Amino acid sequence: MLILLHLQSNFNIKNLVESFLFLVTSIVGFITLFLMIRSYGSNPFCNFYLILIIGIISFRFFVHGSYSVGLQSVLRPDAGLSSILYLIIVPCAYLYYKNLILQKKRHNIKDLRHLIFVLCLYFINSNVLIRESLLFHFGMWTNFFLITSYILFYLILTFKLLKSKIWFRKSMSINNEHFNLIKSWTLFFYLVNLLCGFMVIVSVYNESFNGSVLSGKTMAIFSLTFWLISFFKILISPEILFGLPTLNQTLSKFHSSTLENMEDLVNDMNWSIDTGNIRNTQDKVLQENIKENIAIYVEEVNRLSTAELIFRNPKASQSEIALSIGVPKSHIVFLFKYHSSLSFSEFRMNSRVQDAIKLIEGGFLNTETLESLAHTTGFASYNPFFSAFKRITEYAPQEYVKVKKDLQTFTRDDKVHSLKL
Repeated sequence: MLILLHLQSNFNIKNLVESFLFLVTSIVGFITLFLMIRSYGSNPFCNFYLILIIGIISFRFFVHGSYSVGLQSVLRPDAGLSSILYLIIVPCAYLYYKNLILQKKRHNIKDLRHLIFVLCLYFINSNVLIRESLLFHFGMWTNFFLITSYILFYLILTFKLLKSKIWFRKSMSINNEHFNLIKSWTLFFYLVNLLCGFMVIVSVYNESFNGSVLSGKTMAIFSLTFWLISFFKILISPEILFGLPTLNQTLSKFHSSTLENMEDLVNDMNWSIDTGNIRNTQDKVLQENIKENIAIYVEEVNRLSTAELIFRNPKASQSEIALSIGVPKSHIVFLFKYHSSLSFSEFRMNSRVQDAIKLIEGGFLNTETLESLAHTTGFASYNPFFSAFKRITEYAPQEYVKVKKDLQTFTRDDKVHSLKL
């Protein structure tokens, strides 16, 4: 009798500790969720699906923990039919990575097709006629087979996506620090998804083997641990929690190329410090939010223009600039509206002409034509290239090439003459 009481006491302590861990993890999850939502607009690591995943996980853990320790009795820990609906986390993880790569904040209505399986599984488990049909000839093992296939399908689909778009790529249209951060984060988070997916499969297997009610929580303590690590990983990584602007600020402390103030960044008289009189209320609010990042934005735009040659893409736009830097488009619109003496279209045209001049000086026209030069630097055709080139240099492209050749010939002859003397 004493042994039974001792075992029961140990069992109760184990359950209490487990429930406490569920509650703590849910609280950490809600804190993480709140902080990520605050920086949602400027955080490329956070989109609708990550918010949904963290919200669902935190809610489920909170219900389980709070009910078990007696904090509330309204919401009971889920089992049976309701637990099936939590499988929407599986496609949400895939959609999170997909939208992270494409940098889309808004979800596409077509993505709802990924929920069809979960709804069908819920329907067939709630319908008595279907459960008594041939489909459930093997009882709970039918659910095990369907759920396992579902999870493995999305794990493989996600792996292929990340493998081709991030993990095995050497670079993207962002700087190396950003790219390496995205690669490390997706690798870590996919590993968490993988481990949690297998824990659910093992749980459903145990429940099918024992004839228990479907819940997927037999191995929940392990999934809890994985998610707790994930939440702490996000919380201790400001770049992931608040987005790439925070990473830019961190890197700027170590990069000698980032100077102390805007005066040092104005290297071509295009950028200005003074925003002038801002009357638009929304612009005033935006100014307060991004004024500390203006210097970083200027440096990044200059880098994309001169080093990354982003304007060689004929479709390069302010959206492309924002995507490459990892900030909302509104920040780049504000930058050119209040801190640039040139409009965005003028800046883009100027950058393309400067690119063309460098190519000419590098001998590009020794093997290529002016039409090829126009297309290479991002112009749609030769005519707009001609107009832009003459507007900025005051020479037609052919005249500029001739003047450069004459100047080089004169310089060379002058040197020869000097040597003879």
